Amino acid sequence: MDKSMIAELYLSFAAIFQRPNQDVSDHLEEFIDLWSEVIPEIDELVQKLSAFCHQFPPGEQRLNALWEHYIPLFETGSVEASPYASVYFGEEGLVLGKEAFDVKQFYATCGYAMGEESVELPDHLAVELEFCALLARNGQDEALKDFEKRHLTPFLTSILPRIKNSYRPVYSEVATILEVRQLNLQKEGDFVG
Repeated sequence: MDKSMIAELYLSFAAIFQRPNQDVSDHLEEFIDLWSEVIPEIDELVQKLSAFCHQFPPGEQRLNALWEHYIPLFETGSVEASPYASVYFGEEGLVLGKEAFDVKQFYATCGYAMGEESVELPDHLAVELEFCALLARNGQDEALKDFEKRHLTPFLTSILPRIKNSYRPVYSEVATILEVRQLNLQKEGDFVG
């Protein structure tokens, strides 16, 4: 798989796991098409996602449906799946722990810095996926393998089951698709694709 396709895959997953916005909501069908073309054995998940798209056509209603499930899953109340890696790897289970610092250091080592205006913390799921897309797009294959091994894969192993078991439309299916993608990479023995 070429580096632009790998980058596109990572960006599509990052888009879903960031806070819902109209642009992502309106292009959900394109992400579904991409995943169904590139990732084998996800037909049932694609059908569920397509049914969601049919039930909630592009526009405000779909965006609101995404928000309805995103907020309890990632943001408020008894959060079902914290989107921050530090929560899973720190002794206290708190946001902005050592993992956030380690990830930010990895970004800097690869020549990337998070600006002061950044909305999310460095160890947010969407930020880590977007970083992998940057590495793939720029041909930084060794750095991508290293980041996946040290940071992303352990994080996905912790968070994806929580998202899947939430049974929240779109998010549960996309977490399962990302899990299938990761398992396929491990079977190939090549974390880059």
